[in-house]
Amino acid sequence: WWLCQHTTTQIATLEKQVNMEVAAIRALRSRRLHNPTTAKGKPADDEESQASAADGESDSESTADTDLAKAMQVIHRRTLEGFITWCNYVSSATLGSLCRKGLDMDALRDMSAQVMENATRPPDRLFVEALVLRVMESVGEQMLQCPERLSYLLFHTYQEAGGLWDLGPTNFTIDMDKLHDGLVQMNLHTNPYTRHKMPNGKHELGLNFDDINESGIQCRENVTKTFKEPASMMVVVDFLLCYRVPIMLKLYCLTLSGYIYLGSHQGDDITTTHNGTFLAPKWLRINFLQYVAMGDAAVWMLIEAVLVLYVAWQRWPSLGYRSPGIPGLRFMLTHLLNMCCSAMGGLWVFAERDFLRKPWECAESDVVGVCHDPRADRLEDVLKVAVSYWVCRAIIFVLMNGKVEPIFLYGTPDSARRSDSGRGWSANLARDLTVNLAWVAMLGTCIFAEVWLLLPTIKGLDWSTTCGLDLLGDVSGLPASTGVCSESAQGASFQCLTCLSSVGTGWLLVLISSLVDIYFVFYLASAVVGGIMGHHRHLNDLKNTSLPIDLREHQGREASLFERTFGPGWQHVWRVMVKGLLAESLISPKQAQSLAQAAGIALDGDEAPMTQRSRVKNQKPIHLTRFPALAAERLAFFFQSLKSIEEQSLVKSPKSFEPSTDALTGADFDPGSIPSLTQIIPAYNEVVIPSVEFLRSGAEPDDAKNGSPDDQPGLGDLTLPPQGDGVNTNLAFMIS
Repeated sequence: WWLCQHTTTQIATLEKQVNMEVAAIRALRSRRLHNPTTAKGKPADDEESQASAADGESDSESTADTDLAKAMQVIHRRTLEGFITWCNYVSSATLGSLCRKGLDMDALRDMSAQVMENATRPPDRLFVEALVLRVMESVGEQMLQCPERLSYLLFHTYQEAGGLWDLGPTNFTIDMDKLHDGLVQMNLHTNPYTRHKMPNGKHELGLNFDDINESGIQCRENVTKTFKEPASMMVVVDFLLCYRVPIMLKLYCLTLSGYIYLGSHQGDDITTTHNGTFLAPKWLRINFLQYVAMGDAAVWMLIEAVLVLYVAWQRWPSLGYRSPGIPGLRFMLTHLLNMCCSAMGGLWVFAERDFLRKPWECAESDVVGVCHDPRADRLEDVLKVAVSYWVCRAIIFVLMNGKVEPIFLYGTPDSARRSDSGRGWSANLARDLTVNLAWVAMLGTCIFAEVWLLLPTIKGLDWSTTCGLDLLGDVSGLPASTGVCSESAQGASFQCLTCLSSVGTGWLLVLISSLVDIYFVFYLASAVVGGIMGHHRHLNDLKNTSLPIDLREHQGREASLFERTFGPGWQHVWRVMVKGLLAESLISPKQAQSLAQAAGIALDGDEAPMTQRSRVKNQKPIHLTRFPALAAERLAFFFQSLKSIEEQSLVKSPKSFEPSTDALTGADFDPGSIPSLTQIIPAYNEVVIPSVEFLRSGAEPDDAKNGSPDDQPGLGDLTLPPQGDGVNTNLAFMIS
């Protein structure tokens, strides 16, 4: 009886979805009947015309069978879409992958083809195949969180039953032990950071649903741990590695800001003056390009080394398998190559370095003979290595971190359909250019703020000039200075340490500020651009209650919009809306009556129709300012949305909305035109959209007992589920 209840519930749910799909097919045929052109403006073909003509024959058995078959094909493909994705992904594994051991790749590809090309298969067979998955999801309970594991088990269920190509009598078997494999281990031990002795005698880390799901992707017969969660300092390492690209990109912006700052005259004279132009650098700018290149090489060498070691440690249980996120040979070789190239590039720059100190005389003038950088005469030879490094770094950075296609794109439309819907390569290119230009503008704003606001705050603060510590020698390019750290005996003195820590703290604040300034710039840009877009789309008046609403039939603008969107029965829709406001106590009965009369109707549909004289007398424009604020805002939002819908339909495609078939109360409207919640797969007796009766029940003692079938006490087995716990209402239970 337990399995029967699960199966019966899923059969009823699947039948509802099929019936809704049948209604949608009929709605599409009805639309073609009243609009005999396709979306591209071409006449519909003969087959579509015949199908449209056949819609008028509601008693035609052949038409009903055809609609049912087409609906079942759609529901079958939609239900098994995840299974198709799993089959395609697993069957594309390389020969060296452990996924290929024990699985028939030809059978995987064949099952995928049988689901995608199901037009020649009987509808009852398609219904049963979809039902098998639904029952597995229902009896599996929490295994709904692991669709890849369900797909792995479903493949074996289909294969043991003879595959999807066998149309004869078939028995589908669900192994409950394998279906719940992993849930038992989770019940015993769920902490992923500590090891616990399990029934198999091994000390293992706690499982989670990600491990169970990935075991299905990796085609493991038994569920096991596939991922090591970071803890303690490993969380910091994980964070820095995950955000290494934006962090380095922001540091590159700070590098460009520093290069500009050295010639901006915003700091002290010895640091920010007489360093040449942007394209013809001298003194500190030449040194800057070289030592920053060496520092960049060291940073990337460290990042790539830590990344390879960390990923290998984290995904060690899954190495050799194929699933998203597991580092393969290509991943390892790519990052090891970047590490080696960074090391060789840094050593090359170091070997060809040419540092020179800037004399104190350059703080006052740039006269030849007094402040002349001899490297400027052979600038190309001096900077060719550093410039080559930066060019190679830019190319490697873009190639390794540029946008790539995400995994699992099998369910997206093909390129032709994407192009027809406005998502072709030209639209994508225009969108990408717009986004990139926006980011360039925001990063440019950050650079401007850093050069003229942030870096000048530490004017004259450095270890050499302020403290007298000549630690870097010729590398920085600054002339030697005397200070509290000049003498070797003063290196560990209190004054020297205080000076070094103070200057270091100031530079640390600048570094942190340069990393987070993009946050403020981004939200400032979002506010400005969002405000402009909102004003262009008239969102500033979206809840404007000062605008009058005119619902006089054939006279008011809002009445015309209402009728065009909802059809000739728009007044009935308005009556339902007004009753809804009254039921929520947002308006008084008198106000509800006046709102209904403003549209020329009575509030109660059972009342006698209004006379022409009383209708004209009571039909007046609605002034929302005289109604409660919440109700007025709701109505203002509704009518402003109608205006937006009209403007968008006129701009995009005047024929995109067909009132006769698309309007809610249109003469030829079909309920199948309304998208249904067919993607929701409720488990056994799960309430997806609770009713008022369901929410109010559950508080009575009898509600906690199993009920009798057909509400007949004393008859039949007590198999119906309880309505609640007998203490709280279902609403209170859901809130808690």
